[in-house]
Formats: sequence, structure tokens, C-alpha cells
Amino acid sequence: MRFLSSLLLVVCCRLLVAQPVAPTDSIQVPNSENGWHLSPHGTIRILVIYAEMIYDKDPARDPARGNVMEHWPVGQLPKWKNDLFDPQPLTIPKAMVSRYYHDCSLGNYAVLGDYIDGIMPVKESEMGGDDYHAAASQAVKQVNAMGAFRTAHGLSIADFDLWRNNGKAGMPKGVGPDDPHSLDHVMVIFRNHHKLTHGQGSTDAGSMPPIFGCGSDSQSRFGAMNGLPFEILKHEYNHLLLGGNNFHSGGGNAPGFQSYFICLQGGWSMMGAANSSLLTASAWDRDRLGWKAPDAPALINARSTSGPYISGDLDPMAGDTGLFVLRDFVTSGDALRIRVPFLGADEFQQWIWLENHQGWKKNGSPTDKFHYEDIMPCVEDLVPGLHAYMQVDRGQKTGNGIFGGEADYLRAMPASGAHDISLRGDTVRFECLWPGQTEPYIVDTRLANPLTGHQDLEFPVFDRNGDGRLMRNENLTVRIEVRDGQWIDKALLHGHARQAFTPGGNNKLGMGTNPSTANMLTLVGAINRDKYKGGKPNNRVIHLNPISVQLLEQRMDGSQLIQVRNDDTFLDRDIRWCADSIVLHNVTGFGGYALWLADGKRLLLDRSRTPTRIDAAEVFQRRTYFSDPTRLVMEPGARMFIGAGSTVELITGSELHVQAGCVIDLHATAKVKVDASSRIVLHGNAQLNGTPKQLSKLRKKKRIVQM
Repeated sequence: MRFLSSLLLVVCCRLLVAQPVAPTDSIQVPNSENGWHLSPHGTIRILVIYAEMIYDKDPARDPARGNVMEHWPVGQLPKWKNDLFDPQPLTIPKAMVSRYYHDCSLGNYAVLGDYIDGIMPVKESEMGGDDYHAAASQAVKQVNAMGAFRTAHGLSIADFDLWRNNGKAGMPKGVGPDDPHSLDHVMVIFRNHHKLTHGQGSTDAGSMPPIFGCGSDSQSRFGAMNGLPFEILKHEYNHLLLGGNNFHSGGGNAPGFQSYFICLQGGWSMMGAANSSLLTASAWDRDRLGWKAPDAPALINARSTSGPYISGDLDPMAGDTGLFVLRDFVTSGDALRIRVPFLGADEFQQWIWLENHQGWKKNGSPTDKFHYEDIMPCVEDLVPGLHAYMQVDRGQKTGNGIFGGEADYLRAMPASGAHDISLRGDTVRFECLWPGQTEPYIVDTRLANPLTGHQDLEFPVFDRNGDGRLMRNENLTVRIEVRDGQWIDKALLHGHARQAFTPGGNNKLGMGTNPSTANMLTLVGAINRDKYKGGKPNNRVIHLNPISVQLLEQRMDGSQLIQVRNDDTFLDRDIRWCADSIVLHNVTGFGGYALWLADGKRLLLDRSRTPTRIDAAEVFQRRTYFSDPTRLVMEPGARMFIGAGSTVELITGSELHVQAGCVIDLHATAKVKVDASSRIVLHGNAQLNGTPKQLSKLRKKKRIVQM
């Protein structure tokens, strides 16, 4: 039911003036805006060395043997050699990586580069070892053997030494040359290294062997067999700005790294890589590194309906509500960050981020697109819309602990929602993106699970070996989805039009929507390890809240009108809630109730078929669960109304605990269904107000229990 939409527009708007960023002691106290090992501000120029392995001892080891590699012929520089970096500043950069950092940083960071003018042959027989570090060192020896330092665009050593080599993690980096010179960053890109084929690389803050007598502040090396190595290059370089392997996020993580969630996450961020959807930075990245538009008063901004900047950093439960205008995120920097309420001080804090992505066809930014949309016709193009994700922890930008924490601190919230999924049990061929074999997975939209379910942009985990324990490397790279019987071969992990919130599609986040504004369950661990043994600071309770965000309008100029509320407890659609523990807080919303189920709708409490833990598998009703039965607790004083013709149903061992002082009012035509394994528990003076016809049979069968 949507009869409230006209009413919502007249809700009182609290004007939020965007405040300048509070001054901090960034000279003596670590600050993320100073970067990890390199500064994310100003201008840097990178020296690139293109290298080719010569397998003179064992030609069979050459990964490029028999491969024509038109983009990088044998004995030559790659054809895309000038597409990485612009050697000199441009108002609008042309080279791919230079443009990427210009757009990500809103012009705050210029990443330039030039390459040694010639391919560096690295003979297998002359290497001091068998790894890529040894090969990179040998490539440097070949550079020195040229006799003179020579780049393609005639730059000197001094042009690659714009920063002093004195930067400590989170501390200011000195602008200016070293004495003697030290190159700021050196990249070695291999045509055909057997351990760095494509999409592989590494970086560190150590020095390369001297290049014409000059060391370096930092270094990296990559494989580029399939083309320009954009994803891995920017991922590894971004480590030097953001942090170590515990900053893997947005499609750049791997099973071995400790993370906040059971499943590996996709999505988008500067630390994204091969498994990203969007190729842009995230608003979290920009806030972390201190990037904002020149005229913006703060790091997180929106616009009021009358035009001026207002704060986009919101705490709705403290009154930060009303109408907000978001312009295109990539070009303006506008975003909303919404604090998720009711989390304990001893738990990970969470925030919902919202970004308006209009896409490269509208804003001209080459990376504001889905990963493969202009390469593979099977990948659906980005449609202009609102994109959402949850930030877990990582709210601290200053102090000694800012480079700690876990990976996958951003989890996408696609408009396509979250569901319990299952494997079909066979193997089929997929055609979208490098055809091969995969296991199709089943999505039944009747098993929508907004609180704990699987969403498009992550890797679901299954107990493949049947040992009663989940290993993160037992995950599924999602390829073929069978949704309500429809076969979808669209590489959903890499982005799909259905993932954007649009005015004519899914346009709302709230208590009763999919996805939801509730916090997410976390379980820190790696592979099969539960770091905190299921306890805090993990978030192990779902706290329902009355915050809603609705995309009301997408304007001709690409800006979006968004309404944020803190009293939206009206559930206008069928909803299925599954989580080990859910709390309905004592808030005042629609009609004075903490939850109002609209006429003719169903609220179902069911057990999550998506894992909420990694061990202690339990068989219940012939199904194996890695979750507890759902338990919904009404906080003392909370009130619930079940509308005409609506149904509250509990199955698979679910419990509804109505605490003392709570009231559930049933319309005379509402229904309450409780299966034999479930129950409603009334505590103290709690009230379940309905007719004898509605409740007497349930009481007689002890499915409504008075404590």
C-alpha cells in the first residue's frame, strides 16, 4: 500500500547546515587523510618499466608461448603504453589511470607517469631467484645497462621525485625532492611472467634496487598478459594510500584475509579489483582520504531543496531528517551517510551510505560504469539510480588504531534485495564472461530474507564437503541464477541494472523493505575461524529501526530528491524476517505504533536458510541450518498493530516474545498462525488483543504462552 506517499512530502524538514571539517592535530597524530605510505593529495609521478621474460632455460614455462598477444607483441612495448598515465598535468586527464584518480579525488590528486623508453628483457638464466621480486630487480639492471636515464617523454630523475621519503603511516608526507633523489614510486609491468600472468600483482613501501644511483620510496609489479592491468594496478597502488591487506573491500578481497562477514564481498571501492561491480571510488574512500569538491564545506555533503549545501552526515534518530538532493556522485561528491541506531558501544558501529550514480554516458567519467558493461554485451548497463551499501566499523580517521580493523568493511545493499538461496545440484555452462562450467543457484522470491539473506554482490558459502562447518573457500562464484524459474546468465556479481534504486522500481529502504535499514550481522573471521567466538564486538542482534530512505524523484539534470524519516514503522508489503535474534524497539511511528502491518499483508517469522554462523550445523525438519531459530523480541513498551485481513505467522521454531508493557492489537479480521514448533510468549502484563476466535485455539494448543 502506498497511500501515504503524498503525506510523506509534508514531513517537517530539519535544516542541516554542512559544517566544515573539525581541525585535528594531523602533525603529531596519525590521520587517514595523510595516507598510509603515500599522500593522497597533490601530484605524484610514477616511473614505469615494461619487462619481458626470456625463458632461455625452460621455454615451456613461458605462459605466453603460442599466444600472439596483439596488445603486446614480442620484443616491443605494449600498444597501450601511453594509456596508463599522462606524463604532464592536464585539465581533464586522457590516460586511463590518471583520469581514474582525477575523478576519484574530485581533482585533489594528480597521478602522472612515464615509462622507460624500451622493453627490458629479463633472462631466466640471469635471475637471482624464481619470483617476481627477482625478475623486477633484473629489469632494473637492464634499465641501468642503457647507460643513460631515458623515458618516452624525455623526463629526468628529478621529475619522479616530488615527495620526500619520510612519510610514516598516517603522518604528513613532505612535498619536495630527496637529497639524493629517491623515486616516489616505481612500477614494473611484465608481459609474460609465469607467476604474474594477469590480474596479479603486489606492492610495498620498500625500495627497488637503485636506478642510476637512486633508490625509491615504494614499488609495485604486475602481470599484463591480457591487456592494460587496470584493476590490479589501481588496487595495489591504493594500498599505499589506504592501508594493508585488511583494507580489501569492494570486490578486492580473498578467502584468506580476516573479514567482518562470513561471505566475501563484491561491490565497489578503491580497493576493489577483479570482482568489483562499479569501477569508481566509494564515498567512504573519499571521506577516508579527505577528498571533496573545491566549494564543498565538508567531506559528506548534500544539497537542500532550495540549493545550498547541507550536511550529508546524518543521525536520523537525533532528528536529522527531511528532504535532500543528491547530484551525481562521481562529479559532485554528494552522498548521504546514515548512522544505524541501537548498536552498543561495545559493538561495531554501522552506517548506510547512499550514492547517486548517473553513469559514464551521462557524466563522462570513464569508470562510472559496471565492470564489463562496455566489453561484454551480456552485462547489463548501469542505469541512473541510487546505490547503497553498509559500512561496518572503520569510523575512526585519527589516532594510532586507524590502520587496524578487518577486510570487507563495506557490504553492498542492492535494490534487488536479499534472499535465501540454494544450489540446484548440477553443473551447467555459463556464457557471460569467459564461458565455462558452473553450479546454478536457485532464488525463490518467496524466500526473501532482507535481514540475513544473500545478495547479488557477494560470494555465498555452502557446506560443500558436508562436514558441518563452513569454509570461506567453499564459496560459489555466482554465475547462473534461476530466479522463480527464470534463467539469468548476466554476471550479476559484476553489476546489473536491477541493483540500482530508481523512482519507478524499488525506491525505498525501510523497516519492512528488502533490503532493510536494520543493521547487519557480523562474524569476524578468516577461512573457518570465528575470531570472537560469536561474541562482541560482533553484531549478533538485528535491531529494527524506524528510519526510511525513499527516492522520490530523479530530475532531468540527474539530481535525485530523497526523503529521510525516523518514524516510518508502516509495513506496506509482505515481509519475511529471519535472524537468530531480532529486537523491535519501543519507538513511536505510524499511528503511535512501533510496527503497523498494513491491511492484507503478511509478516512471517522463519528460520534463515542463509548461514549466520560457520559451525554447529543443525538438522531441523530434514533441512540443515547454520542458524538459530528466529527470535523476535518486542522491547518493553513497544506496540504493534496487525491490520485488516493481515497475517502474522511463525514457523520453523520461531518465537515472538512480547515483553512486559508491550501491546499487540489485532484487527478483527487479522490472523495469527503459529506452527507446532513455534510460539508466542507473553511476559508479565504484555497484551495480545484479539477476539476469542483469533486466539483461543492457539492458547489451547499452547502456542501462545503466558510467562
